[in-house]
Amino acid sequence: MKTLLFTGALVLVLSVAGCSLTPTPAAQGPPGPQGQTGQTGQPGDPGQSGQQGQVGDPGQTGDAGRQGREGREGKEGREGREGQDAPCPAGEHRHTNQDTGKPICVRD
Repeated sequence: MKTLLFTGALVLVLSVAGCSLTPTPAAQGPPGPQGQTGQTGQPGDPGQSGQQGQVGDPGQTGDAGRQGREGREGKEGREGREGQDAPCPAGEHRHTNQDTGKPICVRD
């Protein structure tokens, strides 16, 4: 049992000591020669031309305005006579309104 305990302690000490050690970096050599220049790319294809738009329809011509009638030059005429009132429909008779003086038809 002592042997097992001693072996376990030794493994633990070595594993901790191994993790904390940092290796020394290797010495860096001189830089290498510069690489070759790459080839130039090919030019792209030209784009297609767009289609031309259509010409718009012409607008319609507006209607011509109507010409007014020529006025008559008149003489001062005579005043006309007042016509007769229309007859009242069946079942009604003529009555003169006292407020306005106008005749109206009223039911019989």
